[in-house]
Parts: sequence; structure tokens; C-alpha cells
Amino acid sequence: MSNQPIRDSALAAENILRSSRHWELLQKRMVKNMQRSVFRVDGRYVAKKYELPLIVRLRRLPWTIEDACLRRLDGDDAPRSFGWLEEIEADRRVVWLLKEYIAGYPVSVFVPSDVPDVARLLARIHSRRIITDDAHPQNFIRSLDGRLMFTDFGRARLHFCHGPFLFVRIGWELAKLRRQGFQWDPDLWASFHPIYFRELGCSAPSRALIWISCEIAIGVRMARKTLQGKASRS
Repeated sequence: MSNQPIRDSALAAENILRSSRHWELLQKRMVKNMQRSVFRVDGRYVAKKYELPLIVRLRRLPWTIEDACLRRLDGDDAPRSFGWLEEIEADRRVVWLLKEYIAGYPVSVFVPSDVPDVARLLARIHSRRIITDDAHPQNFIRSLDGRLMFTDFGRARLHFCHGPFLFVRIGWELAKLRRQGFQWDPDLWASFHPIYFRELGCSAPSRALIWISCEIAIGVRMARKTLQGKASRS
């Protein structure tokens, strides 16, 4: 396979970095052996900077994953990607991921009026064979024109065909959404899933597989928490 798309991606990212003028640090945190910093650049771009020792080897590369997801979505329900660039600085590996900056209002918690948009948004992302694996409210933003968008695909998983494993993973994601996104609120979940499945438009067997996988994931987690002596819904 040609490496031309990778070279083009690096060139686009490098051009943005070299011509930028104004940088604003939005977030900085350590994740195991990797430091991740997030900047707003020239009010137009988001730059994610990953720094890690050369000796560290990652099983999954969040910059390639996010870039691939954003390119598959191509501006639908998410920012556009402008590529990534890797550099070596002394004993460190430095990777830059550049994407579109979406002006808007970050979501902190889901309220009933958000649920229809959350359902349609996730259904559209899942229909493109992308599992966000992090459907937490803080990863959603309401743009200035009123659209709900998903902004962070660093933990996402891409699938290359529709099949049973994809639908199982969707079920796991919905279980996580019920716990983290809806905080076990039965009313939010009850209003979410009919809209979601209608938008997803999958077959009855696929829908059943998603539903069963969701319930199993919830049951397994609750059983584990109980065995650990913790609240089952913690």
C-alpha cells in the first residue's frame, strides 16, 4: 500500500504548525507514560500533542485512530482532521494531531432535551462502523449553530464490515452510555433507545444482538462490583 496519504497528512499538519501564530493551552495531563496536551491554534484548529519516551511502545496509537475516524466521518457529526505529524526530540517521541476547532458549548451532563440528538448522533457514528468507546458527556459539544457533535475519538475502534462483532461492541458502548452518560437514569434511557434504533435502521436480529450485549455488559459489571463489595451501580 502506498505511503502517499500518510506523507500528505504529515505535510498538511506541518503547514498548519509552521504558519500558526496564536496558541492557547486547553488541557494537559499524563496518561501512564504519555503526556497529552491540547491547544487551540489561531482560533481555527485543535492541536493534540503527545509526548512519550522512545522506549515506550503503545499497543494502540490514539493519533492514528482519531485521524482515521475523523476522515471516515469527513465532517459529519465531528471535526475534520488535518492529519498528524511525528517528530523525534532527544529521547522523546512527539506526535501532533491537527483537527478542526468547533466553537460551541461543551456538554457537562445530559438533560432530557439532549437525548434525541445524542441518540441520532451515536446511531450515525455507529452506522459508519465506529465505536467511540468513550461516549461521556464531556466528549460532546453543542456547536454555535445548534448541532450536537462528538469531539474525541482517541479511544475509538474502527470496524471494516458490518457483522456480529460490531453489534456486540455497540451493545457494550450503549451499556457504558447508560452508566456514564445517563447516570442510570431510566427516563433518559427509555427515551434514548427507540430513537437510536430507528435512526440506526439495523435488522431485527442485529438489534436483538445489540440489546442482549448491552444487558450482559451491565450484568457482568454489576456482578463484579458486588463481588468487590462495592455498590453494583458504582
